Amino acid sequence: MRTIDHTGSFLSEIEDRLREIKNSRKPFNEFLLEKMDYFDYSNTSLARKVWHRIEKKDTGTAVYVPVTRQTIGAWLKGSMPSSREIYVTLGLAFSMSLEEINHILLETYMGYGLYCKNIEDALWIAMINGLFTIDRLEEVKQEVEEILTRQDGPGREGRLATMDLWVLLSEAVTLDQFYGLIRDYRDEFREGMLRFGQCMEEVIEEEYGYYEKAAWFLRDIGLLHCEAQFSKIRAGKAVVTREWLLRFCIALQPSITSIEKLLAKAQMEPLGVTPSEIILDMIARYHSDALANSQEIWCMIESVARELAAKGYEVEDDLCRKYDSAYDIPLPQKWLFSICVGRELLACGKRRDHGYEKQGYCRHTFIDRILFEDLNKTKKGQTFKKEAARLWEDHGQSGETVMEVAMPYVPALSVPRGFQSDPLDLEKFEDYCYVRRPSRLSRDFLMNDIYFYCALLYSLWTGKCWTGRFTEEVHEEILTELGRCGTESRMLADMLKANLTAGAAWREDCDIAHILDALWMMRPSYSKSE
Repeated sequence: MRTIDHTGSFLSEIEDRLREIKNSRKPFNEFLLEKMDYFDYSNTSLARKVWHRIEKKDTGTAVYVPVTRQTIGAWLKGSMPSSREIYVTLGLAFSMSLEEINHILLETYMGYGLYCKNIEDALWIAMINGLFTIDRLEEVKQEVEEILTRQDGPGREGRLATMDLWVLLSEAVTLDQFYGLIRDYRDEFREGMLRFGQCMEEVIEEEYGYYEKAAWFLRDIGLLHCEAQFSKIRAGKAVVTREWLLRFCIALQPSITSIEKLLAKAQMEPLGVTPSEIILDMIARYHSDALANSQEIWCMIESVARELAAKGYEVEDDLCRKYDSAYDIPLPQKWLFSICVGRELLACGKRRDHGYEKQGYCRHTFIDRILFEDLNKTKKGQTFKKEAARLWEDHGQSGETVMEVAMPYVPALSVPRGFQSDPLDLEKFEDYCYVRRPSRLSRDFLMNDIYFYCALLYSLWTGKCWTGRFTEEVHEEILTELGRCGTESRMLADMLKANLTAGAAWREDCDIAHILDALWMMRPSYSKSE
């Protein structure tokens, strides 16, 4: 098994793969320009007809919105889209048939086409044939899931040849006819979904030893709908999209054999030629003892994804941030949790309670509870409420103020149904939460807590792994992200720089108490009129 020497060589090999693929087919920008000239589309008029998928983090749902004219311009300059809905809606904008979209667009520029026995692909076939518009895709998908789980009479017995099912789906002229086909052949669709659920569990057990351990790990890195979605997929009651499966594989980091097995069981074609799928393919093929650490792999994925995006490639946002869901939580919530974690670390230091040692570093029970239970659970956290109220009282304000006014801005405490953010599992900070192994001197322990707290703040506010290297680029990034909360952000950014720079030494003016003061200066405005 080959190893990756560093991110630069990995990026170079990915670019070589992308150039090789580009040279073996007609450039996408040439195809796009020819079609736009033929239909007399401007960038703006075409953008209104091409849609892409956006996940709403607060509700766990997806919506489809038009792309921008700037996006069309980027494609004409040589970058490429990477999502299926874009190619499908482009094909519809150019009046292409199902066969043309499948072979000319999807197979050529994504490396795989539609497979009608995969229920998600069946939905795309129905949409291309005009049975519904893309803005209704999630609604129709939900109805299909309900049909597959109902027990309202037997379906047709016997297996149906793939080509015969393709013809039947292609000939459906109404949405009711499409639903009828799903109902008639639901046992076949359902069997495929059940087989995938079983395969997913097998792969998890192969990679991690047992399911529960992997489920916790995957929940830690923010894999979409987490526990509820896993349960539905295991039971064969959820439509598994290719995007979901790829993110699952990025999170699990299984072998290439396991990825191929999962794609086959989901009745999907092998990995394609988009930047995201090439990154996944190479990470899986190069996975070795040298990169066995999850944090190291994620640092590499984030770095390579950012570099490719800067060069004009379209890359999934999820690849650029490990803690993507935590990054997207509302600023008041992010600020409150930043404060509460720091206050508990400060209290631990004053009590000379430096946590209990686990896997070579210190853990604090209350901080675990804040991060695991309060930041991430879709339930009201009474412990956190009390701590937040105490925070306001310590600053001479009524605790009732934060209970009545601030809390509605915190989804984890006043949650919409289905909200799920990324847990920030302290164990994933194992590589950098120690500056050095603490001696018996309390200052070593305190410096260790400061370093850990600064690294945690970096990941919470940027959504990215802390790589252990502080540069001016990182400083500017922190300033930008903290600046979203308020204008008084430079003081905190400078403290993070002082504590995260290599060889950082104890500085009284940059300890946890001063960091908390800087955070308090950034507090968002909580107004009942907002």
